[in-house]
Amino acid sequence: KEMGLATANVVNVGDKTSMEITLNPGFNWVESVSPLLPGCPKSCPANHFGFLKSGTMKVHYDDGTTATVNAGESYLIPPGHLPEVVGDVPCVMVEFSQSTAAVVDSMKK
Repeated sequence: KEMGLATANVVNVGDKTSMEITLNPGFNWVESVSPLLPGCPKSCPANHFGFLKSGTMKVHYDDGTTATVNAGESYLIPPGHLPEVVGDVPCVMVEFSQSTAAVVDSMKK
């Protein structure tokens, strides 16, 4: 699935889904993803569980806090956040969250 400067490659194994998500530098969730979702939320409604293969991602939470995920780290990111690609290396994530899969599935075609 193409979402502006992001792509999500979805793989189904039985009743489970995994994804490789790439966020390229300059990616803007509000501009690229929100309009594709029901109700156009102001921040990501998915719970993310995965591993960052490359890049550095800063996560801005609705409560004003931030966290940084670096390549080689696993993460668990709750709903209510916006991702930011830090630097000019794409963030490539491998995700196993069924919540993320459900959000991608709900996107307008």
